[in-house]
Amino acid sequence: MEAFDMELTKRLIEKYLKSSKKEKSEIISKYCELTKVKRATAVKRFERYKNRYLFQEKDTQKNSKKRRGPKKKYESIHEVILWKCWGLSGCICAEKLHPMLEVYIEELKKNNRFSLYELSKTEEAKKVSLGTLKRMVSRFPKVSTKKHKGNAFIYQKVPISANFGRYAFEEVGYIEVDFVEHNGGSSAGPFAVTAVYTDLYSQWISRAAGLGKNQRSVENMDLLAHTKLPVDIIHYHPDNDKTILKVLFEKVKGNNEVKLSRSRPYKKNDNAHVEQKNGDKVRKLVGYFRYESEEEVSLLNEIYNRADLLDNFFIASFKLKNKVKNDTGKTIKKEYEKPKTPYQRLLESNTVSEKTKSQLKKTYESLNMVKLRKETPRRGFKEINILVDKLYNIQLTKSKSSSKT
Repeated sequence: MEAFDMELTKRLIEKYLKSSKKEKSEIISKYCELTKVKRATAVKRFERYKNRYLFQEKDTQKNSKKRRGPKKKYESIHEVILWKCWGLSGCICAEKLHPMLEVYIEELKKNNRFSLYELSKTEEAKKVSLGTLKRMVSRFPKVSTKKHKGNAFIYQKVPISANFGRYAFEEVGYIEVDFVEHNGGSSAGPFAVTAVYTDLYSQWISRAAGLGKNQRSVENMDLLAHTKLPVDIIHYHPDNDKTILKVLFEKVKGNNEVKLSRSRPYKKNDNAHVEQKNGDKVRKLVGYFRYESEEEVSLLNEIYNRADLLDNFFIASFKLKNKVKNDTGKTIKKEYEKPKTPYQRLLESNTVSEKTKSQLKKTYESLNMVKLRKETPRRGFKEINILVDKLYNIQLTKSKSSSKT
């Protein structure tokens, strides 16, 4: 449609809508004569503009209508005053804010926060009803009370790695890290925690216990666990516990040779190797009791020092070699390597230095498993059995004393 045709249609549309059938026919004839278009085209144009014209007229009438109901008592300035009171109170709910409005307004006045506002407006704000205040507070911008949950600074610095298990066949030095809590089913108060470090390639395990998961305790556990790791670390992979992430982040910061990643939240299979060790090498050994004293932590570390030697040098473990899947991608069979000890895997590795292998051989030769083993052992070393008995005796004493009270 040309500009002339469009302008002419706009001018005639109002008259066209108010005319009779005969008058509409005359308008169409005149329009066809001026624009040189067919009659059917002219009718379509008027019908199209008819809908547009009616919509604009309806919208204009809607906007021109006055607001129903009583006149608004409170303006935007009142909302600003109440918003300042709400912020001063620490963003409490309207029910708690309402009885204290007068106090908060006077406090803000003392500090010249309302110097630009009319006195009458602040006085009116004091008289706002609870229902109106609730509606206003619901419109205020919400302040999150979840401090660092899900988006803590450390989470932004440490990337997620969902398939860390792929490094199990590359080389030694890829370490999964996790914690086992000994809280007896209650997280109240201090309790012992076991840090578990597992090398994916060799399945070497290093355990250390501490009291609580505060920064200092985690640093001590990390230091103790590293004294029993014979390999050079290439990559750490813990879960999303902030304390261990911070400790490991400080350790790898500025060191381009060591990397740090974390598993996805609530995805235990991202740390499958160390999760398996948690049950097999920690829970089966020291149970599910609550350990909460320095004496118990000391016993746990003595147990782990001996158990690490047993598990790393004498106890063979399976290692997944391949998964056979069907056409739909479902695993139907798992193939494993021949069971070997972590010590044997390290000796066979091409990435472990000869110096490290020599030290491992000396340690292995210094261990006499036959002399330390009982005839019918529960877990292996005689010393381990004695220490576990001590640990269980403490639990028995605690349960007896609690039953008397």
